[in-house]
Order: sequence, then structure tokens, then C-alpha cells
Amino acid sequence: MKINHFFNLVFLGILQGFSQSFFYLIPLVVLVYFFFLKKIILAKSLKESFLNGWTFGFGFFFGSMHWMVNPFLIYQKHFLLFPLGLIVFPLVMGLFFVIPTVSIFLAKKTKILSEERVFLDSFFICFFFFLSEFLRSKVFGGLPFNLSGHIWAFNSDFIQISKFIGVYGFSFLTLLWIIVSVNLFSNKNFKLSFLMFVFFPAFFLSFSFFSNSEEEKDNNDSILVRVIQPNILQEEKWNRLFFQQNIEKLLKLTKEKNDQKEKIVVWPEVAVTLYLNEEEDFLRYLKKEIPSNITIITGGLRREISEGQVKVFNSLYLINKNIKFYDKIKLVPFGEFIPFRKWVDFFKITPGSTDFSVGKDLKIIEDKVGEQNYFFEPSICYEAIFQTFSDTESQLLINITNDAWFGNGLGPKQHLSAQIFRSVEKSTPLIRSSNSGISVITNEEGEILEKIKLEKDGFIELELKLQSRKTFFEKNGNVSLIILILLTFLLFYLIDKIYHLKVKSKPIFKT
Repeated sequence: MKINHFFNLVFLGILQGFSQSFFYLIPLVVLVYFFFLKKIILAKSLKESFLNGWTFGFGFFFGSMHWMVNPFLIYQKHFLLFPLGLIVFPLVMGLFFVIPTVSIFLAKKTKILSEERVFLDSFFICFFFFLSEFLRSKVFGGLPFNLSGHIWAFNSDFIQISKFIGVYGFSFLTLLWIIVSVNLFSNKNFKLSFLMFVFFPAFFLSFSFFSNSEEEKDNNDSILVRVIQPNILQEEKWNRLFFQQNIEKLLKLTKEKNDQKEKIVVWPEVAVTLYLNEEEDFLRYLKKEIPSNITIITGGLRREISEGQVKVFNSLYLINKNIKFYDKIKLVPFGEFIPFRKWVDFFKITPGSTDFSVGKDLKIIEDKVGEQNYFFEPSICYEAIFQTFSDTESQLLINITNDAWFGNGLGPKQHLSAQIFRSVEKSTPLIRSSNSGISVITNEEGEILEKIKLEKDGFIELELKLQSRKTFFEKNGNVSLIILILLTFLLFYLIDKIYHLKVKSKPIFKT
């Protein structure tokens, strides 16, 4: 493998990874696939196919998730570990791109791929790339960042199809759109390539013109929500010397321009760096300082001590007359727990020496503001990038996070783009409080209604309608994805059959 070939693939991967986060760079994503697929198809050996995928994958994760280096730069004791985020992480994750490149090579060798079947070939190539995305979203806890469908996240009109097929189905169709367009262009079928390039986005856009709220109930129920973004520096957040100062800032933003209407106010992840279930004096202080019309939802710590065992949880608390809590289920490796702690104990990048414990299950929390009952689904940090299914319908999705770990680059934007799909899949507004940004309130279409930008402090406030609706995707889950893949295979098989019948029926010589 020539060194120039290696650098070209890394460069293509970096372009692809960087372009994932910007809607207006979607044409660049398609262009990268055009050159990448040409290099894959021309591979002459299994080794070359393997290295093609790995080098491109390294570039992709280096370009899209270089912000993984930021957690190692917050505390001085971790400075020497920054290569783990900058080099080791993309090297390991890049292996997922080996799946499509090796699969394409083997499919060519076994004649599964044939130059005579443009559409069916496109289906198989798309499926191999999609399989790579799906597996990295599931194995070893999963990392569903920068899926193909996420490139549309910040234009809500294009993502309403997710109410039917979810983000994985949408990612499959996005890959199909790219690969069909590229394959047709490579075969010099320019008119049909352009038609496909235009057709798929138009098809996505068409879903914004109708709703899938089969069980929607018309009512006038609403709730007033305020989201706080304190923008507290990470190195000050856990420093006990700044504790009172941080709490006063949160309280100031909570009480500012308070109009006495009943409302919920959402603070970010571990906004209170105490074991709140043990701090009765502090809870009394909070209730005294917070106006009676306000219900606080905040992040905090929770500790259980039983038979000499200590369990610590990263929790979400609801504080009014009663206190309810939710314990985080999806923990961040090396941040909240250390895999293989016996050998790599020094890798923990968050304060404290104890691993967090895993919460028992997802729970829909019911509460009352004034006379208004409401239900919400809680999530903490990157939990909200994972699909969830519950028998109980929620009227709000409330996510608390601390993206100060991610710096001020692409990380917080990618985190938010992945979370927006939960709002669309469930047709439910998303309320997101992030310590340093980006904090948002969206509607049930995933459209951002109010936002606080990165590294700004302040609050946003909005009255949201409470609606009861369940989407097709919520009812059927990823069964809809399996149906989509099977139907696409059948459709493309028939298209190739019909297309080639027409080609064969053409006279060889014009009369």
C-alpha cells in the first residue's frame, strides 16, 4: 500500500468526519463517498481492503471526534494521556470501517456484486456500511454518534420520517441515497444519478407535510419550562471552594424575572455536587430560597450504603414538596466507571476514585405543577443518544448534561444532533439543560424553539403544550427497520430485472 494512498484515505476520512456536523456540507459527504467507493472497488487483496477501511475509519473518527482529547486536558494529571483521545480512540473505532470494505471485497470475489446490477449492488454496499454503523451503536455499550442520518438533524423538515422508521432506518436511507447516486454517476448514467440525488431528499421532505399522531388528543394542557445554563468551568465545578458561588449563580438564574406562574426549572447534570439524598439541611435551604411556584429538576449525586457496600449514582432529582429521583443507566466508560479497573485504574478522568453504579431501569416520572399533571422521560448526559422504549407515554423528554467535558468544538453540537432524534421518534418536546451549552427547548418535530449558545450563561423559558401521542416507530420499534431493509431489497431487485429486460429488448442496429 503506497504512502500516498494511505494519506489520501485518511484525508477523505477527515473530510467525511468533519462534514457530518454541518447540513450545508452534505454535498461534500456525497463527494467523499464517490472517491472512497472507487478506492474500495479497485482493491486487489483482502489485506488492501482491510487497510482501506481502517485508514479511512481512522480519518473519519479523527475528523469527527477529535474533541475526545478535551477530557484529558482539564486536569493536569491527565495531560500525558491525551494521545488516548487523539490517536488511540480513532485507531480503535476506525476498525468498524473494515466491515464494509472487507465485505465489499468478498462480495465482489463471490459474484454477489455484479456490474450488471447497479441498484442491487447499491443495496448490498449500503447494507455493509449500515451494518458497520449499527454494530458500533450496539457493541461494548455502543457509540451512536455521527450516524449517517445525523447530517440532517438541524433541519427538522427532513427528519420527520424518523417517526416511522427511527434514526437507524433514516441512516439506512441516507446511505442508500448517497450510494445509489454515486454508483449511477460512476456508471455514467448522469440523468438517473441526478434524479436519485434529488428524489431522496424530496421524499424525506414530504414527511414534514403530515403528522403521524394517530392517538393525538386535542387539549389545551400546557406547562411553563425554564432551562438554566450556568456555564460553570469544569475545574471549578467540583472545587469545594466554589460550591456556594455556583449554587448562588443557579439560584439567581432561577429567580430572575420570575412572574409567579407555576413552572418547572431545569438545572444541568450534577449541578449540585452533593449526595442530595443525605443533605436534609441543604434541601431545606433550597426550598427556602426557591419561590413556591417553581419545581426544580436538577442533577446531583445519590449514595446507598448497605451491608458495608457503598453505591454511588449519578442522578436526576425532582424537588418540590416531595423528592423523586432517577439514577443514570448508561454510564460513560473511563468517566463514570473503569472497565478492567484492576489494570487501568489511573485512566479515570472524572473526580473521585469510586465507580458510579448503574441505575435499575428507565422510569417515566409523574409530577404536578399547580393543577397540571405531566409525565416526563428523564435522561442524563449521553443516555439521550440511545433509543428507549416504554409502555408509558411521556409528554416531555428532559435531558440534563455537562458538555463542558467536550470543549467548545464539534462535540456539544454532535451530542445535541443525536438527541434531537429522540424527540422526533417519540413526537415529544425535548428540554435540554447543559452546563456550558448547548441548552435547548424543541417542539415535538425536533425543531429548536429556544437555545443558549456554547459557553454562555443564562436561561430560556417557554410554555409547551402537553400532548398525548404515540408514533408508528414507538409502537413498532426497529421492526420497521427490518421491514424497510427487506422491502428495499425486493424493490431494487425488481428495478434491476425490469431495467435489464428493457436493455436487452433494444435493437442492436437502428433501422
